[in-house]
Amino acid sequence: MHKVGPYSFTATDAARTFGNLEPWWRLLTRNLDDSIVASIGERIADDVAAALGVPRLTGQTMANELGALGYQAQRQLGRVEPALTASVLASVWQSLHEASAALRASGAIPTTGSGTVVQLNVSAGGVPKRSVDRVAVSWKGLEGDRQTYRVHHGRPWQALCLWSGEVIDAFAADGHPVAPGAAGENVTIRGLDWSAVRTGVRFRMGTVLAEASLWALPCKTNAGWFLGGDFEVMHHDRGPVSRMYATVIEPGEIASGDAVHLVA
Repeated sequence: MHKVGPYSFTATDAARTFGNLEPWWRLLTRNLDDSIVASIGERIADDVAAALGVPRLTGQTMANELGALGYQAQRQLGRVEPALTASVLASVWQSLHEASAALRASGAIPTTGSGTVVQLNVSAGGVPKRSVDRVAVSWKGLEGDRQTYRVHHGRPWQALCLWSGEVIDAFAADGHPVAPGAAGENVTIRGLDWSAVRTGVRFRMGTVLAEASLWALPCKTNAGWFLGGDFEVMHHDRGPVSRMYATVIEPGEIASGDAVHLVA
């Protein structure tokens, strides 16, 4: 187990974090002037390359270089001194959040917008999740919520899964038998413009502060909620329709009916 501040990463968590460097960076800087965070990207690439003992790549976009280095780190760092893995993981983790903060401060990432928590959802594993009125949130996520398959879930940047009530409504109006909690989101939000949600935004919900990490990829366990089993209709490549994972920045409590605000 690797400790990074208050967060705990298993060996698999660390490997999957390195393996997701490319999509994380690509989504963080999508349609933005990435010169704002260029020096932070360089720092991440330097740290990972140094830990691997390999030279930096040339002639690559930052996202592609981080993808190549992250893939090597995913395969190799788990086989070396755990302290080295923990050290470079901590550096990468800090740098990713610094890049998000820089983009928020520049105005490139939305810091205004509001909505309401309309449902909180937990389960002992699997979907659908059941509704609860109020829940405590730790660094790991909602208390009482578990994931059946930890290979794909449960990392610190997957502590919360958020989704839009309006997106769910639109799917239901098209005949899909989906409802809040069915697809596994922990927090169902209404009133927030889902097109403003992207990697790096921060949400204040109740006394909890969370930061968006990566879109949650559709899974076959959700096939039953979509016509013809086409769960890919909620893939982020289809538009602002996907669930969003988030890291808990400040633990606390959330209750149904609490306001949700995008913040700096």
